[in-house]
Amino acid sequence: MFRFPSSFVWGSATAALQIEGGAREDGKGPSVWDVFCAEHPERVFGGATPEVACDHYHRYAEDVRLMRELGHRGYRMSISWPRLFPEGAGALNQRGVRFYHRLFDALLTHGIEPNVTLYHWDLPQTLAARGGWENGDTIAAFADYAEACFRLFGDRVRLWTTFNEPGWSTLHGYVTGLHPPSRRDGRAAAQVAWNLLAAHGRALFIGHQSRPDTRIGIALNLSPVYPATEAPEDTAAAGVADGILNRLFLEPVLGGTVPEDLLELGHRHGLLPVREPEDERRLAQDTVDFLGVNYYYPHHASASARDTRFALNTSGRKEDRSQFSLGGLFALVRNPRGRYTDWDWEIFPEGLYDLLQRVHARRPGIPVYVTENGIGLDDRLRDGVVEDPARIEFVREHLEAVHRAIAAGIQVRGYYMWSLMDNFSWINGYKKRYGFLYVDRSTLARYPKKSALWFRDVAENHGF
Repeated sequence: MFRFPSSFVWGSATAALQIEGGAREDGKGPSVWDVFCAEHPERVFGGATPEVACDHYHRYAEDVRLMRELGHRGYRMSISWPRLFPEGAGALNQRGVRFYHRLFDALLTHGIEPNVTLYHWDLPQTLAARGGWENGDTIAAFADYAEACFRLFGDRVRLWTTFNEPGWSTLHGYVTGLHPPSRRDGRAAAQVAWNLLAAHGRALFIGHQSRPDTRIGIALNLSPVYPATEAPEDTAAAGVADGILNRLFLEPVLGGTVPEDLLELGHRHGLLPVREPEDERRLAQDTVDFLGVNYYYPHHASASARDTRFALNTSGRKEDRSQFSLGGLFALVRNPRGRYTDWDWEIFPEGLYDLLQRVHARRPGIPVYVTENGIGLDDRLRDGVVEDPARIEFVREHLEAVHRAIAAGIQVRGYYMWSLMDNFSWINGYKKRYGFLYVDRSTLARYPKKSALWFRDVAENHGF
């Protein structure tokens, strides 16, 4: 039996752009993803867009009721920056404000605590056109947006997350070019990474000053990196990969400084960003109250990378392989003994335990939430029922890893499964389904999957 503390938060996660829809309604401005999907349908599986998504903007009351019926006590969500500030800055859109007031009121009425992310990739297009995260003005605009959110909603929101996966914003936006703004520019990537850290630091400072009782964290996409072989060169490559994929953001938000080896790597390649001293001081003085860990799969690094290659399986066909290599540094390779999803992601629950141990060792006692963990499947609705035993197995195995971490004294406070419902999964479109709720794309009707009912029982029993 695996029993969890009575205070443990059982819930699910979403992001505004992936579920809300209402992309042009009630004064909302376009985000960089709205424009990217409209201009480059060939870059997204099935030419999908978030224009309607799951229509949560109109169906939020139904969705909150379903959360409650499925035993959720926590909900990780994001606010749409361009719904509040259509131009990214300037005039506040009161119709957008009223939507989130209604949503938070509904959640609290049903006993569901929101954990609210300020930025989950939907940069206002107006700011993107002015240089996006390469431009220091975006840092200032984000700070103003964060201040407005703390002021407007801080009386009901206790848990705030500044950024979701800044590592992915950097890597896929400016290294692989798979996400907007579709750049492959190492110097820009280095500057964007620093600017995201600076924006996080400013929001953290503002939140702590304006709402001393609030708890503010960040959600990082973390993957343990193991050497592909025992060869010394693969061990060294794994260290470099870990630095770029994990420590680039993990060390600053936990300890306040950028790792020296990454600064040396940037210096060696002429990629050091411009850093404002005040942002460096702020980052060093004020660190997160909790850490959100987004975990899906591990990495295995080899020193074999002769060139730079990037590809992502967006089809769900097993023959389509993902690739990630940085010439002369490392290549991420498949584990010949690993279990893989149809989208080429390795299933390795032990990796979550390793990450939780690592965070605890770096900063003992820090509260941790598993803010994303889940599996994308090609689910099928048959007679109103979705059988998804693979999802139940995936979540159970990862919850066992969480339970083991809690038993070892690690302060894991909650688990938000990705995702509450099938949604717009970025360049994967709508085929890759992650939800507890099946969403019929023709009607947008919601159907709880077998995994949702299993998770409801787990939440009610505080274990399994």
